[in-house]
Amino acid sequence: FEIMVDCITSEGGMLDKYIGDAIMAAFGIPMGHEDDEDRGLRAAIAMMTRLQDYNETRKEKGLNPIDHGMGLNTGKIVAGNIGSSKRMDYTMMGDVVNLAARLEGANKFYKTYSMISGSTYELTKDDVDSRQLDIIRVVGKKEPIPVHELLARKNETSSEMSGVVEQYMKGLKLYRDRNFADAVKEFEKVLTIDPEDGPSLTYVKRCGV
Repeated sequence: FEIMVDCITSEGGMLDKYIGDAIMAAFGIPMGHEDDEDRGLRAAIAMMTRLQDYNETRKEKGLNPIDHGMGLNTGKIVAGNIGSSKRMDYTMMGDVVNLAARLEGANKFYKTYSMISGSTYELTKDDVDSRQLDIIRVVGKKEPIPVHELLARKNETSSEMSGVVEQYMKGLKLYRDRNFADAVKEFEKVLTIDPEDGPSLTYVKRCGV
């Protein structure tokens, strides 16, 4: 929590609350900035990097690494002192908040660490590197939404990961064209670069050929 919250507050984010082992945070409340979307993604990238470094120190001590997942969404929310006359807390709520929480949980199906909504992607695509994941329907929403995996700041993705994404996109196009046999071949090529690439493993299993 100490490391992760530092990443959030360093970008001007507001720690809302801890929910079990989860952190709920927002950018743009109580005071907004012109680049709140970018601030949120920069914080998320820092969190991924810092956790990776922290896990290296844990491995040196013979401890198991800590895993995590993040969901980011952008839109209008309800924020303020909410509660009863006996207890009130400054917090946030609304569909936008709920979707962010759903995206956090959806990471486990793609073995990813950070998932952003289509609305966040459109506002930040010129500032960060990401890859298309899927179009999904989440609980409480009738319309499916596009989701992307957050990778790094713009043009800072490693050469190996760039190769993974380039090959992955070939497989994704074939999958969307319903050419599952050829899609599997392309996703399997990704796995020769990174055998643990979660999205490619997910699509290989999904193609079922």
